Amino acid sequence: MTGTLKTVAPTLQVGSARMPQSADGRLHAASALAVLGLTQASEWARHDWESPHWAAFEHAHQLSRLLSDFGAGPEPTLSVGEFVALAARTDTAPARRIQRRMEQNYARALSGDIHLAAEIAERNAEPLARSWLHARLESQDARRSLMSAAARHGGHGPVFGQLGSVSNRSVLGKDSATLRRERGVKQTRDGLVTDELRRLSYLDAATAAALDSAQVQGNEAILELHRRVAERERATWAGGLERAG
Repeated sequence: MTGTLKTVAPTLQVGSARMPQSADGRLHAASALAVLGLTQASEWARHDWESPHWAAFEHAHQLSRLLSDFGAGPEPTLSVGEFVALAARTDTAPARRIQRRMEQNYARALSGDIHLAAEIAERNAEPLARSWLHARLESQDARRSLMSAAARHGGHGPVFGQLGSVSNRSVLGKDSATLRRERGVKQTRDGLVTDELRRLSYLDAATAAALDSAQVQGNEAILELHRRVAERERATWAGGLERAG
């Protein structure tokens, strides 16, 4: 017996509503507007999007005219950002419910609610993206462990920034400012790939462990130890690449 493999059309869930998405992540405009309680605009988007009414709505809300075929021919779409902007300024009962959730989630984000972070991560179906997030969190924890170990061994003042610079130059071959500029990010870790994050985690954690097992005290001694650990990590990484090649 053979079966036909079917793929599930992508959707974006808001509350109990599911809005169809195109392959490039844009929302079916008629469905999205209906979720916001904008019934007339939803009808224009579904049946009359070439009319002056829909054109005026697009212009009033600065919407981009991009069409996608959801199975019934080309239809208007909204980006997720356009949907959020409409939700924030629409005065309907459904939009006000979304606004309350937006306020709650923003408060949770500001307070570092880990459950919200988990909910967001679970929405991403890409395993490599979740691996990157895990590596980023480990890298941040390792950097904090290194800074705490340095403080326990008499580190003070500029040494904390210098430790980070040694790690970055050893693993990335450049300073953070250069990397952010080259990769177009505001936060250094946003621009790193998973392997770079894992190497930074290992290097910082290894130095933290070495500090706690050695008779090291003061900025210069801490930096010298970190440089030696960085040289070993770099040599080990290069050797592994040569063997893999």
